[in-house]
Formats: sequence, structure tokens, C-alpha cells
Amino acid sequence: MSRKIVLFSLGAVIGAAFFVVFTSACSDPAFPPTTTTLTSAPTTGTGTTTTGTETTTTGTETTTTGTGATTSATTVTFSSTTSLVIAENGNGTFTSQNIAYTGSFTGNIYAAIAVDKLTIGRVHISYYDRFTRYLNYVVGSLNSWSISVVDNSGDVGQYTSIALDSHNLPHISYYAPRASALAYAYHNGSRWIISLIDDPGDADVGYFSSIAIDSNDAVHIAYYDWTNQALKYAANQSGAWVTSVIESGGKGKYCALGLDTSNKAHISYFDESNGNLRYATNKNGAWSKETIDLSTPVAWYTSLAVDSANKTHISYYDSANKDLKYAYGELGLWTFLTLDSAGQVGEQNSLAVDSSNNPRISYYDATNGYLKYARKSGVSWAISTLDRQGNIGQDSHIAIDQNNKTHIAYYDAANYLLKYTKQQ
Repeated sequence: MSRKIVLFSLGAVIGAAFFVVFTSACSDPAFPPTTTTLTSAPTTGTGTTTTGTETTTTGTETTTTGTGATTSATTVTFSSTTSLVIAENGNGTFTSQNIAYTGSFTGNIYAAIAVDKLTIGRVHISYYDRFTRYLNYVVGSLNSWSISVVDNSGDVGQYTSIALDSHNLPHISYYAPRASALAYAYHNGSRWIISLIDDPGDADVGYFSSIAIDSNDAVHIAYYDWTNQALKYAANQSGAWVTSVIESGGKGKYCALGLDTSNKAHISYFDESNGNLRYATNKNGAWSKETIDLSTPVAWYTSLAVDSANKTHISYYDSANKDLKYAYGELGLWTFLTLDSAGQVGEQNSLAVDSSNNPRISYYDATNGYLKYARKSGVSWAISTLDRQGNIGQDSHIAIDQNNKTHIAYYDAANYLLKYTKQQ
């Protein structure tokens, strides 16, 4: 197939500023959310922060025994704040909330989010608790969260990814350092079932896990074999798990998986040996692989979604220029552009598409320690800062509900908190 690449560069998009009121509260009913009304003159421009009155409420977050692995309840105290920021370019208003304290240890929490299929506004979140080193699960909505431990079998729960099946039940793939293996947990309606999908014994596998569930409720997982420097793929379409190597030779880090309407897999990943963005799909039967972006080095932190027209969208970080980039297309025909180049931006990005097949991306601004958000509408992109209260926005993961509202789980590294923000 002939291969065509179209290059664009997105200039600064500046529109009318919007107020975004962030409310945040812990989940303990003894400490209800505190609401503070903030006022400020509108600001037009690239997202200048306007800070209003801040209210701090001390509450208690309790990890309780869930329907999976049993653990003793632990209680930690953290603060809940309400403040005001400006979101530019018409991206709407968002409400943000602290969900859980994740332990005062430096490192990632690997948050992942999925929207409920039955109740609008309800979400499911998986994350790694750095204090206990367990895999945790959160379900609920603003001001009402249930937190449980899924797997407490040792050091488990890194590189989590979550998806829901047709029965609205959660499935989580993750890396288990205790076994150097790819692990998988699913809820059968009454309890969590946990297994190791790929545990070769002589290799360290399961990094960058990315899960998707097809229309027949078969589970697909892309992940990285660190020992053999290979992209791997696992699926249980036959009723049993089958694992395979898609590509080796230093290829496969930062992988992301999506499925099309025919339940075929599409995977983006980093070619570390050449510094390029790679793409693989089995839509034609056998796996086809190609390089999308020949720039080097690019394709850290890739994220992928397949829209209803079976077109693939990929967000990724250009580590050479420290920019957020985006690619769109299909096998042999790609368009890509730079979305945000304002400082060091684009790490730990996450992409989802709405019902109009427009992409939305959450990502980390490392220069300022902010959570940022890019949204396409028609032919234009809007860039916003959603949260700027400290070193915030790492490990972001995005999902879009049935009403096309955006939901993002992310990490507050300054206060060691799992946070959540929802478009109103």
C-alpha cells in the first residue's frame, strides 16, 4: 500500500476565557463537601490563573474491604479544597475532587478510568496505592465514592488499565512486580477473580498494559516485555488466553490498544531503537506494522482510540521538542500535527473520542506542574489548563460518557492524592 503522510503544525488557539470552578472534597460522610462561591472578572487570553477564596476542609479517607481481596481498613487524613481557575478556548466548566490518599512515596499511581454504561456520571477507576503497594479500585461519582482493594498479594497494581464489559462489570490489566508478570482481574458480579496472564518466569513482562473488551466480551491486552524488549498481545477470544509477540528489537514501550467495530486490534507504541512512533493492527488478518512519525525521538506516552468510522487517533509526546503531538488516520495514510508546544508539555497523555469522532486529550504540563486538556471540535482545537494547584496532572486518564462529557482521573504529586475532574 502506498504511504502518505500529511504534516501540520497547530498554532496558538486563543478564544474567550471561561470560569472553571473546582470543588474538591473527601468521601467521608462525616465531612461533607464545602462549597465556596468565587467571583472574578473574566479574562481573555491563554489561560491566566485567577485565584479566589480557598476553603480547606479536613476529612478522612478510608480504604474499606471490597468484594475482592480482603484487607484491614486504613485511615489517612487529607485536605479538600475549593478554588477557581480560568479555562480558555471554550472547553467548558469542570468540577474536581480529591478521591484517595495514595501514600507519601514518590512515583506513579498509574490511574485509569472508565465510564459506567448504565449510570451517567458514574465512573470506575483503577490505581496503584504506593503506600500499600496494592491494586485499588474506585467506583462512584462526585461526593460519593467506594474504594476497595482488588489485589493485595504483594507488590501489584502498576501500569493499570480498566474497561467494562457488556454487563457493566470491570476488568483490569496490570503489572505485578512481585511476579514480574502481566496480571488480570475481573469482577464476576460478586467478587474479583485474579490471575497471571503472562508469567514466563525467565522474563519481566506486563509493563504499559492496555486493555480493551470487544463486542463479544472477549478481552484484549497489549503490553511490553522488558526483558526481551518486545511488544506483546494477549486475548481470550477462543475462551483461553493466547499470548503472542507482535514486534521485538526494542519496540513496544508506551503501548496503547484500541478495537475497531470488527473487534480488530490497533496498537500504538514507541520504537526505542529508532526513536519513532510505531503502529500495528491485525485488521487484515495478519499483523501489519509501520512507522507513523519518522521524527526522533518521539512517541513516549502514546494513547490510542478507534472511532466509529474505524479511523485511528493517537496522542503522544515528542521528547525531542517536548511537545504534545497527535496523529490520525489508518494503515498507510496518516496526518499528524503538534498540538501544544508551550514549554515541556504532553507527557502522560490520554486520548478518547466523542460521539462525533472528535478527540479529547488530557496531559501533563511539566514546566508548570499543571493538568492540561486539548479538545477538537470540527476543524479547530481548544487548549485549556484544568488544574494548576501544585504539581498536578501526572498519570492522567480520560473517558467520555454517553452525554459527551469528559471525565479525567489524575495524580496530585504534591499531596499524594488520586484526583478526579468532570465536565459539567
